[in-house]
Amino acid sequence: MITLHTVDGGRLVSAGSDCSRLPEGLVWVDLHNPTKDEEKAVESMLGIQVPTQLEMAEIEESSRLYEEGGALVMTAVLIENATHKRPARTPVTFVLTKERLITVRYADPMPFRAFEAKRHKAPESYTTATLLFIALLDSIVERIADLIEVAETAVGDVSTRIFYDEEVKPNAEERSANLRNLLILLGRKNRMLAILRESLLSLNRLILFVRAGASFIKDGANGKLKAVERDIRSLAEYEARVEAEIAYLQDSTLGLINIEQNTIIKVFSIAAVLFLPPTLVGTIYGMNFEHMPELSWRVGYPLALVMMIVSAIIPFWWFKRKGWL
Repeated sequence: MITLHTVDGGRLVSAGSDCSRLPEGLVWVDLHNPTKDEEKAVESMLGIQVPTQLEMAEIEESSRLYEEGGALVMTAVLIENATHKRPARTPVTFVLTKERLITVRYADPMPFRAFEAKRHKAPESYTTATLLFIALLDSIVERIADLIEVAETAVGDVSTRIFYDEEVKPNAEERSANLRNLLILLGRKNRMLAILRESLLSLNRLILFVRAGASFIKDGANGKLKAVERDIRSLAEYEARVEAEIAYLQDSTLGLINIEQNTIIKVFSIAAVLFLPPTLVGTIYGMNFEHMPELSWRVGYPLALVMMIVSAIIPFWWFKRKGWL
């Protein structure tokens, strides 16, 4: 789908999707999940090569950041489905010239939807390609900040449930299940942060590339771009701290799970030791040799039972005295 945006009367307005001619005042062409015919139509109208989906997926920096025909072609990694259980990466390409901005995307990430609401409220604030580009970057950074805050809140909740919910003491099986669920939750948040970290890295490289190659970005626009760059750096540090906390909680959760499992193994081990002496007594007097004096004793059977009970009680008393039980 193609959406053309023009500046009319000092305001950003939508101008449909007709690429048969170049609209007056065109500043932004948004390609959302475009077909090959739509890509060719935009290329014919603007004389700018639009990268394909396969080209956008390449990970080499030279394929993500380059200049072609006076236009800066930049691909950043964004996150989609962040509020669902399966967040995923999606590349978004910005083609920036002094007069126009072209965005190419095969998903509908939240920052673009948020920017739509912003531009409708203040259409007079986005009248140049540069301002549009910076505003989109700012919307992306705001979304990343929101997601990192959500992740930090979730991590804090997990920490409370692990270390402070001592008044709730379920049985060992329920506690192990709870710990496994917390470990899964931490893994999901870690996956989301990994995508956000990649997104921040790609955005930081993108801004460095723009500042070095876009001489037409000056004065106020350049100041706004520097502000976005500072936000990206601070978010990168913040994300690293949350990621470190997740790693700590994952190790702690695994340690608690091991403790629970060791407790279970300890119970079985002690039970085996307690029943070992009675088993030995029963085994001895269960042999069928002909000459066994105890077989003719009238008190032989009750004596064997007493020996079994005593041989189990003595280890139990010893374990209790040592504090092993």
